[in-house]
Amino acid sequence: MPSISTKPMQAHIPDKLKYSTISAWAIAISRALSASGVDAYRVFDNAGLCLDEVESAPDSRIAIERMTRLWHLAEQATESEAFGLTVGQYAYPMHFRSLGLLMMTSATLAQAFEALPNYSALVSNSASIKLQRTPDRLGFTISPLPGVDISPMSIDAFFATLMHHGELILGHEKFVLSVELMRAEPKNLSPWQSCFSCPISFDKQENCLWMDRNMLEQSTVMGNPKLAAQNEIKVRDYLDKMQALKWQEKASQAIHAMLVSGEPTAQKVAQVYNISERTLRRKLKEEGTRFRDLLQQKRRELAYHYLMNTELSITLLSDKLGYTSLTNFSRAFHRWHGTSPAAFRHSSKP
Repeated sequence: MPSISTKPMQAHIPDKLKYSTISAWAIAISRALSASGVDAYRVFDNAGLCLDEVESAPDSRIAIERMTRLWHLAEQATESEAFGLTVGQYAYPMHFRSLGLLMMTSATLAQAFEALPNYSALVSNSASIKLQRTPDRLGFTISPLPGVDISPMSIDAFFATLMHHGELILGHEKFVLSVELMRAEPKNLSPWQSCFSCPISFDKQENCLWMDRNMLEQSTVMGNPKLAAQNEIKVRDYLDKMQALKWQEKASQAIHAMLVSGEPTAQKVAQVYNISERTLRRKLKEEGTRFRDLLQQKRRELAYHYLMNTELSITLLSDKLGYTSLTNFSRAFHRWHGTSPAAFRHSSKP
């Protein structure tokens, strides 16, 4: 990429936040590699990870960049683009500690899935998770955060894991009705068809696991409201320890996730961390910043990402960033870079 001569148009590459995933995923990968006849230690070494250290601390975190490299190397070693589905067979509820136990002890699987979006950061904070609802279906949706590179195999593994855990919790047959994946359609569809045993579509706008609501609302085999409440407290404690970041970093991560599907507000971000909006604003003030400033900063970072890495129209880009009009976005962008979004994109391309 050529340098930009005009100073106001100098491209600003934003600093990456601390996006990570729980080490339990890496442990499941190591088990799946061994079951596939591959030397897991060699693959982990090439990814810059010590397998013994990972296995001794399943609650620890792995940077998403390193985890994505591990997935890539695992795919190469196994020569299987469906390796994520295999990993789903080796990711047990116990690996995810309190979150897995929370799912196991919820009164219904519907309650378990309703709780997951609130606590999904325990598994990984590099994607936005939401639920879609129809009268007879519940859709568990995962949207990668713009500018954060995650492997399509991680989505395969997550969906396969949710399905296997759900069957274990319900104690009977399949409840998944259909699967939608953003990944390109593979040459061999049989591994996905064999895993999910339902209609599967690829090249979709989002990743979604569609499930039967009636089945999800049946009582579970291990449902125990008292234990579920205790496990929920443990999940929150883990997240508090995991998010050993400044409040401005925590809030910025939440804003990033919310911009995928809607307009972030201080109230919504405060709810993510189980505090009041007033408390959030006070904590940010103590760190010398404001919610409004963090929102603007994240919009600026994502504007850079979309302009440099996609062909998204300026109008759609403005909508994605939550601006009420293209004019408002253009004015904000001119304040940041001294030029229009279109001119910035044109001048920054090789």
